[in-house]
Amino acid sequence: MKKFANEISAQRMLLVLSAPSVHDPYYKAAFQQIVDFQIDYARSILGHDNVVIIADEDTNPFFTGKVPEDILLVDDVRDIWMRDFTTVNPKQPVQFAYTWASMTEKQSRQVQKSFSRFADRYKIQRAKTDLMIDGGNIVDDYAGRVITTTRFMEDNELSYDEAKQELKKTLGASQVAILEPDEEVLAHSDGMVSWVDKNTLLVNDYSKTPSFRTVVMDELKASFPSAKIVEVPVEYKTNPKGQWDGFESACGV
Repeated sequence: MKKFANEISAQRMLLVLSAPSVHDPYYKAAFQQIVDFQIDYARSILGHDNVVIIADEDTNPFFTGKVPEDILLVDDVRDIWMRDFTTVNPKQPVQFAYTWASMTEKQSRQVQKSFSRFADRYKIQRAKTDLMIDGGNIVDDYAGRVITTTRFMEDNELSYDEAKQELKKTLGASQVAILEPDEEVLAHSDGMVSWVDKNTLLVNDYSKTPSFRTVVMDELKASFPSAKIVEVPVEYKTNPKGQWDGFESACGV
C-alpha cells in the first residue's frame, strides 16, 4: 500500500500554500526566494501537520523532487496571499467579495475567480456573500468573536452598527470589534490582533501613540468584556525603508 505524506487525523491541520507563477512579473525578483521558503516550510510541517502546495503547470517543476510528489497540486491560483481572497473561518467557510486595496479591481476579480474555479473543481463547500472584505481583515476565534477594521465599513458603505450586524449575521458571530487601522493602505486587522487561545487576545503595543492606543483598547474591551487582552511589543519597519513596493511593513502580531 502506498504511504502518503499527509495523513487523515483530527490532530492535524491542513496548510495550503499557493506558489507564485514563474510567469508573474510582480514576484519575478523574489520568485526563487518564495519557492525555496515554501519548500523548506512544507518540509518542516510534514509529520506534524498536513500541507499542500498549489502551483501552475510551468511552476510545478521548481518543486518536483524537492517535496513529496503527493503534496503537489497542479492548478492555476493567481496569487500567493490565499488568506486574503479565499474563505474566512475554516470551520464554517464564508467567501466574501475580494477587495482591491493592493491591486486594481480587474486584478482582484481575476485572482478571486481563479480561486472560485479551483474551489468548485474540488467541491469545496462554502457560503458566499457580496459583502466586500480582504481576508486579512478578519480575525476570528472560530467561537463567535470577530475583529475587523473600519475599512470594512467604508468598502460596504455601512455605519458602525450596520457593519457589526452584517458580520454577526454573515459569520454567525456573537461579538464583533471594529478597529481603527494602524495603516491606511491595506488596513488589515490581522497585523494588529490575534486570538491565541479561547480567551486571550494579543494586540500590538501602541503605547508610542497613546491616543491611538486608547481608541483600539477601548473598542476591544467594550466588544470583548471577558477577554484577556495582552499587549505585545512590536518593532515596526524592520525593512530599512519601512515599506515594500508602497506597502507598510507586514510586521505585527
